Amino acid sequence: GTKGKTTSAYFLKGMLDQLNGGRTALLSSVDNILGPAPEDTFKSSLTTPESLDLFRDMRRAVDNGMTHMVMEVSSQAYKKSRVFGLTYDLGFFLNISPDHIGVNEHPNFEDYLHCKLQLLVNSRKCIINAETDRFADVYAAATTTTNPDSIYLFARDGF
Repeated sequence: GTKGKTTSAYFLKGMLDQLNGGRTALLSSVDNILGPAPEDTFKSSLTTPESLDLFRDMRRAVDNGMTHMVMEVSSQAYKKSRVFGLTYDLGFFLNISPDHIGVNEHPNFEDYLHCKLQLLVNSRKCIINAETDRFADVYAAATTTTNPDSIYLFARDGF
């Protein structure tokens, strides 16, 4: 989403760590955590690392015994092909707002939305905020590659 990726990533890491004994790697806009040792945690320079750094970090996490990875995937990661070829077990779509429109990011909202939707297109299961703007577009993108039985919706007031 436009807002909430970092908070959601840390919450999910915390939950998974409870299930797997603390073996969840994290790539976020704040920190990267690739193992249990202090030197395996360092500040991030990008929300989603450049592709060579990303694959190196994934390898390092596996070598350090991490069994799961939570990562923030920015729209720029798709625009710049940083995550090309990756398929996610689970993709979350929180929200969309026109925060990243401009000469250095996306030329217009449609380009931004298209890039954000690629996460769902490349996820085996999807969790979507049913109250997000452009929900019909978001849900349609998820159904292009994901069976509707593997798409889960949430909202403040239920359905």
